[in-house]
Amino acid sequence: MDQMALQPDPAEQASLISTLRFVNTVMGAFVRSESGPPPDVPVGPAIYAANHRSLADLLLAAIAFHSWGRPIRPLVASAYFRKPGIGPVLGRLRCIPVDGSEALELAAAEIEAGWSVAIMPEGRVVPVEEWSVDGVGQLRSGVGRLALETGLPVVAIGASGTEAFWPRGSTVPRIRPWRRYPLALRHEVLGVITGDSPREATDVVRAALVRCVDRADTATEMMRRRR
Repeated sequence: MDQMALQPDPAEQASLISTLRFVNTVMGAFVRSESGPPPDVPVGPAIYAANHRSLADLLLAAIAFHSWGRPIRPLVASAYFRKPGIGPVLGRLRCIPVDGSEALELAAAEIEAGWSVAIMPEGRVVPVEEWSVDGVGQLRSGVGRLALETGLPVVAIGASGTEAFWPRGSTVPRIRPWRRYPLALRHEVLGVITGDSPREATDVVRAALVRCVDRADTATEMMRRRR
């Protein structure tokens, strides 16, 4: 795939970047966040794979994408677009609504249009008992398949602290004017992944996610202590 030739519509990119800036500004009233430097990947589409502890992962991602200056489009279950509050925000963030098996086809279509995409391969907001051992739940193999079929570089992203700000099962975040929640995000550039099967490629992604989440958890804890 000729990454240099793939560029999304400039007006659409500008609109998304403007929305990322807006979300970053609003979220600054409720959270303290650290995203680290932008990933060192070539110009053009890339695949960003992230863990998923909370709906606030999408808001933290918007903060990070704004900081990095990257108009990245996350894949999000279409049911969330119908939720009050978060639904309109997802639309403005140009998130890609997906249902089940169509996710990879939609991701590939947006990649062909020049967009980078973000995927949460755990496939749902994961309950704490399923990520308590190493920070990450079981991954579906679609992310490995997408990486192998496109040959695009992959960036693993670990998010931490979002589960406290917006707990799983809650309809709204825990907004407390006197307390800004610490959120941290860490990434690791995996580059182009090779492997004999989607599951093997997915295992590479998961191992990187575990490392990223561990670093993000450490960063969040340090932010709490500095409060």
